[in-house]
Amino acid sequence: MTLPDEPVPVAEVTVAASSFGKTGKSEGAVVRRMDVLMTPGGAADVFQALRALPGINAPAEGAALYVRGGDPNETVIRVDGAEIGHPYHYEGASGGLFSILDTYMLKSAFFSSGGFTSKYGGAMSGVLDIETQDPMNLKTVGLAANVVGSNASTTWSLVPGKLSFMASVAHTNTSLLMRLYGSNRDYTSPPTSFNSVAKLLWRYSSTGRLSVFDLGSTEALEVKSTPYNATGTYASTARNHFVALHAQDVIAGRVAVKANVTTQAYRSDWSFEGFRERRTEHVHQAFLDGVWAIGTRHEVSFGGSWRNREAGFDGLAAQDSTDLANGAPVRRYGFDTSVREPGLYAEDKLRVAGPVYATVGVRVDHAGNTDEWLGDPRAALAWRVDEHQTLRLATGRYHQLASVDRLDPVYGNPKLAPSYADHVIGGYEWKSEFGNVRLEGYQKRYHGLAVDDSLTWWSSDGTGYARGVDVFVQGTYQHLNGWVSYGWIDSKRREADDPRELRSRYSVSHSLSVVGEYAMSARWHTGLRWSHASGHPYTPVVGATFDSGRGVWHPVLGENQSALTPAYDRVDLRLTRLFSLPGSNICVAYAECMNILGTANVLDYSYNADYSQRTANRSYFSRRLIVAGFSLSW
Repeated sequence: MTLPDEPVPVAEVTVAASSFGKTGKSEGAVVRRMDVLMTPGGAADVFQALRALPGINAPAEGAALYVRGGDPNETVIRVDGAEIGHPYHYEGASGGLFSILDTYMLKSAFFSSGGFTSKYGGAMSGVLDIETQDPMNLKTVGLAANVVGSNASTTWSLVPGKLSFMASVAHTNTSLLMRLYGSNRDYTSPPTSFNSVAKLLWRYSSTGRLSVFDLGSTEALEVKSTPYNATGTYASTARNHFVALHAQDVIAGRVAVKANVTTQAYRSDWSFEGFRERRTEHVHQAFLDGVWAIGTRHEVSFGGSWRNREAGFDGLAAQDSTDLANGAPVRRYGFDTSVREPGLYAEDKLRVAGPVYATVGVRVDHAGNTDEWLGDPRAALAWRVDEHQTLRLATGRYHQLASVDRLDPVYGNPKLAPSYADHVIGGYEWKSEFGNVRLEGYQKRYHGLAVDDSLTWWSSDGTGYARGVDVFVQGTYQHLNGWVSYGWIDSKRREADDPRELRSRYSVSHSLSVVGEYAMSARWHTGLRWSHASGHPYTPVVGATFDSGRGVWHPVLGENQSALTPAYDRVDLRLTRLFSLPGSNICVAYAECMNILGTANVLDYSYNADYSQRTANRSYFSRRLIVAGFSLSW
C-alpha cells in the first residue's frame, strides 16, 4: 500500500523573525495575561513584564519600549488591531512608567523586535500587538488592592453566548507608599492616576463578532526638579481617551476579515517655573485586514489603513536650552497641524518546497505632509530542519512618518521627510515541550533621521545603524519554569544636534534578565528575577562659563552621549498565595520585594548652580520596596 503525498499546511510554521515570548506557538511569540501577572518585578504591567525579553535595550527602568537601539516612538502599539498612542502613564519619566491598559483586560500580547510583516506600518523598530479578553458566558466581579492603589472589575454575560460586557476601573495614589518607605524624589504632590476600560462584545453569528472598546486615563504629579542651573517644581497632567469599534467575520468560509474604526483624544500640560507646554492631539483611524487561505500552500494577507492626525502645541520655551534659571529669556510657540496618511499592504505566506516556507509582501504608505508614496518591500524565509529546529532569515524596509511636533511652520519643517530603516535578521531556534532556545543576529541601517538645520530647523539628513545579538533560553522542569534573555547591541545615530554618528542615546550595550518561577505547591508560588544592564549613555558637563549679564553659570557640555552611567542591577522577589473564599473563584494574595538588595541605581545627574558639584539622581526603584496586595474574584 502506497500513501499519496500531501502538502504540509502553511500554518504549521511561523516565518516571522524576532518574535520573542514565553508561550505560544512554534515561534514562542505570545506573552499571555498570566505571564504578565506572574513575572517578578513586573508589577503586573505588560510593558514592565516585556523588559524581561530580548530586544528591549532600555536606558532606564521605565515602561517605554526601547527596541534594538530605537526611540519608543519607533515601536507601534496596537489594541485589538487598532493603533493606540500615548499608552503610558507619566510619559516624562523615561518615556513612561506604567501602562494605561489594565492587565485584567489582557488576553495576550505579540511582541516583535524587528523583521515584522507588511501588516504593520509606521514603525522602524518594533511591534506590540495586544489582544483583549473576549469571554461570552462568564459572570464575575473582582476587587483588588495594594499599597499604591485599588481596582474593581467585572465580566458579565448579558445574553449567554451572544452578548457580554467587561469593565475595569483602577486608581493609583502613591501617598501611602511614600509614607511607608519615603521617596528618592521630592514630590510636592505624589503621582496619581485613574484608568477606566470597558468592552461590549456581540457575537451576532457563529463567525461574526462586533465590539466597542473604550479606554480612558488621567494622571497628575508635581516634583522638585534641578535641570541644569535651575531648581523648581515640575508639574504635569494628562488625559487620554481611546474608543474603537471592531468587527470580524469570515466571508465565503475562506476569507477572515477584521475591521477597526477608532478615535483618540489626548491632552497633556506641563510647567516648570516660567516654562510650559500644552499639547492636544486628535487621531482618527480605520484599519482593514483580511486573510485568505487559498490552499494548503498559500495564505494571502491584505489590507489597508487610513489615519488623520490633528495636533496642536502652545507653550513658552527657553531661548537657550541650558539656561532655565529664573528670568531666563523665553520664546513663545504655538501651531496646529493636520496630516492624512493612507496605506495599503499585501503579502503571501507560502510553502516554497518541502520544509521551506516564505512570506513575501509589500506595504505602500502616503506621507501627507510631503505628498509622496513610500514603498516597503519585505520578505522572510524559514527552513524547518526537523521537528525541533528552525532557521529563519528576514529583510525589509520600514518607514516612519515625521513626528507632528516637528512640523511647526515657524520652529519646524512642515515638509520634513519620513525616516526609514532597512532590517536584515538571521536566527536559529530549537524548541520542544521542555524548552526553547533562540539565537538571532540583526542589523538595522537608518536613513532620513531628523537633525537640526540652521535654515529649516529640521532636515532628514541623519543616518545610523544598530547591530547586535539576542539570545533567549527558556525551560521547564517539573515545578520549575524559567528563562534567560540576553542582548548585545552596537548602535550609533546622527540625529537632533549630533554632529556625526554617535552612540545611540536609546540603548545600552548589554542587557541580561534571569527569571525563575517555582510552584512550591498548588497554592504557593514564588519567583525571582535578576536584571542587569551596562550603563546607559548621557552627555556630561565638562565645565562652566559665567554669564555676567544674566548673573548665572552656563554648562560646557562634552560630546553627546560620550559618558556612561554605572551598570544597572536589580533583584526582585515575588511570593504568591492562591486561595478561595466561600462562594468565590480563585483569589490571590501576594507580596513582592522590588530591588531586594537595595542597589542604588543611577538614572541621571544634576548639578549645583556653578556646576562644580554633581549629584546622582537615583532610579525610581533604587530603594528596597515591599508591595503587598490581594485580588478577590466571585
